[in-house]
Amino acid sequence: MTDWLVATVVGAVMETPTSRSLWLRIPGFPGAAAGQHIDIRLTAPDGYSASRSYSLSDVREGEIVEVSVEELADGEVSPFLVRDLEIGEQVEVTGPIGGHFVWSPEGAERRRPVQLIAGGSGIAPLMAMIRLREVSAPDTRFRLLYSVRTPADVYYRDEFAALRGRGRLSVDIFYTRVAPVDSQRPPGRITRDEVLATVLPPEQRPVVYLCGADEFVGTVADWLVAAGHPTTAIRIERYLAA
Repeated sequence: MTDWLVATVVGAVMETPTSRSLWLRIPGFPGAAAGQHIDIRLTAPDGYSASRSYSLSDVREGEIVEVSVEELADGEVSPFLVRDLEIGEQVEVTGPIGGHFVWSPEGAERRRPVQLIAGGSGIAPLMAMIRLREVSAPDTRFRLLYSVRTPADVYYRDEFAALRGRGRLSVDIFYTRVAPVDSQRPPGRITRDEVLATVLPPEQRPVVYLCGADEFVGTVADWLVAAGHPTTAIRIERYLAA
């Protein structure tokens, strides 16, 4: 039987016009690894309930975690979390869930560089890794490739700017629908040559974390393997509509 815990919303911020980050205080939560997710359950007054999985975007504080939710027009759960749930209100959660798509600041892996690749809202679990790296393994090299539709769709914009400004993170953003006015690249889907020219090369032995829609991660993973990245070094998380 799944054990559900009561979580209280203690903070919230809109990341984009259709996405929101929520900070949840979860008494009794055992803590989570960067890359794991939780299930959030909503229950209506008539007893009907629906639950969906959301990646954790911050795991540094144990019983207080962050999730970043993209609103989907036909979703049962995400529209309420993005538009209606207020600070002080409660939801039920269970987790943490997942063991393959995680980054740990401990052990031999700490010494390997990390290449992060995100499509859209797939940035959320990668942000948990970036934030944990800052406090637990600041010497580990991280690089991020981030594919989004428009500038307005970029999550964590100010935090990325601060990390880049301090030389803490290399961030390469590719826009598929609309590009900034000062961009040297016209909008469009990222290509194989662009990916391979941007990511850490296989000879540097990076661990690669790739998260996004199914077609995006499948295509990029195939390019990486063909370029010489071993499959054992590529970890994939696919997100689904919720």
